[in-house]
Amino acid sequence: MINPIRAVILLGLLAWGGLASAGEREAAIGAALEAARAEGSVAGAQLAAPDALQRFYELRENAPAWDAQIEALEAALDSAEAQGFRREDFNRAALAAAQAAAAGGDAAQVAAFDILASDAAMRFVHYMAFGKVEPESLDTAWNFDRPVIERDPVELFAEYLAGPGFEVLAVALEHQGFQYLQLVDALARYQSIAASGGWEAIPEGEVLKPGATDARIPALRARLAAEAVERAEAGDAPTLYDEALESAIRAFQLRHGLTADGVIGPQTLASLNRPVSDRIDKLRLSLERFRWYIRGLGEDFVLVNIAGAETFVVLDGKPAWATRSITGSEYRQTPVFAGEIEYMVVNPTWSVPASIFRKDKLSRIRKDRGYLERNNYVVRSQDGKVISASSVNWSAKNPGVSLMQMPGPDNALGRIKFMFPNKHAVYLHDTNNRGLFEQEERNLSSGCVRIEDPFVLAGLLMQGDPSWTQARLEELLESGETTRIDLPEPMSVLMTYWTAWVEDGEVQFREDPYERDAAVLAALNADP
Repeated sequence: MINPIRAVILLGLLAWGGLASAGEREAAIGAALEAARAEGSVAGAQLAAPDALQRFYELRENAPAWDAQIEALEAALDSAEAQGFRREDFNRAALAAAQAAAAGGDAAQVAAFDILASDAAMRFVHYMAFGKVEPESLDTAWNFDRPVIERDPVELFAEYLAGPGFEVLAVALEHQGFQYLQLVDALARYQSIAASGGWEAIPEGEVLKPGATDARIPALRARLAAEAVERAEAGDAPTLYDEALESAIRAFQLRHGLTADGVIGPQTLASLNRPVSDRIDKLRLSLERFRWYIRGLGEDFVLVNIAGAETFVVLDGKPAWATRSITGSEYRQTPVFAGEIEYMVVNPTWSVPASIFRKDKLSRIRKDRGYLERNNYVVRSQDGKVISASSVNWSAKNPGVSLMQMPGPDNALGRIKFMFPNKHAVYLHDTNNRGLFEQEERNLSSGCVRIEDPFVLAGLLMQGDPSWTQARLEELLESGETTRIDLPEPMSVLMTYWTAWVEDGEVQFREDPYERDAAVLAALNADP
């Protein structure tokens, strides 16, 4: 059903031909575009791409584009806002004012509205295809391929408007893949919470433990109820931290990557007191990061969420498996990039990187000469030959050697690694320190990604090889020999960074271990 106010505007638009001739409108568009090339704006509103607009209208001989397609444009822009963009990203206030003015039929006002509508439509197409933020400007390690449009995008845009229509183009740009629609739904839910007033901060105080009595308990219940995820109705004693509240707090802690012990200490209280605007921003950031790389990726891939320290396998476009992971520390960050897992190595050796040798291993060896033998390291000369550890001057600033850890249960890479050649020397692997997976904060590695259940991942990657069985894997492990296994088909792997995502229907939030969110959010909120 058409809004009555919009109907009046539409009637005005349909009457353009009687109030300003086609020639007058085309001349007005040409004049406005000429002025825009010098000023970069129309009707006081900044244009994103004046040159592209001029080419677009040249293809149309300056004929208005939006006489019959304004409803499709408005629907697309509404959809874009539901996906985390702002009204300002499309000059919607200026567009609405120009639309109302154009209803009077004046040729100059009709031209201003039409150009602003085209500008908004071009922004929509670009943002949906590529995202608004340019990730390359924020991350020097960025190597994701952006979608390639083999045709001139302005010509393609003009053809859609002259042919199938803008609605068809908007539908073609919709994201349907892994996570995206769930994130959109989550964003709508948290925006609704914000519209209802959000939630009040819980006052500071002593650590709250189950069974305690505290005047803040009613505020705590109200905080959980406001988010409408975990609920804990008050019992007979409203200030008692009872079992129902404890269960709700444990569920909250799990969703926020905290130790699910029911104890409300500083970290849990800080997470509870994050405003709803923080949650909305994290969801918007995840949607934007998704738009950067997901289009054209395919249906099968491995995705490592660095911030959340989790790894997902996606098959046929749907999440098939997830496991806890350990990713790089703040000082040895796992980079954001894409690659292809080509093979895996059972019973791997570990060539200690030079930086780790200098910063970690050398001091240990100097203090404890038995460290190398106990941990199954061999020493190699500069030409790669294995030499005796006793022949090395370990006191020297640069002993001129390297270390390799041999296969075995103490190997830092565990019993299997997954290789995707890249300039960062980063890969996925098992570990000999499984207790670290129980920690709430798992950004602990030197850059590579440790997998909690690596043999499950191996089975998923080898599904296309009928000869691969669990028995074969166990045989290879028992042999103790380093063995390379090529995948039947390379599998895409993405190292990305989400501080919000949806898993098993629950929205997950994490802190920002590498402090990357602020820069992306500033760019996402900046004027185009």
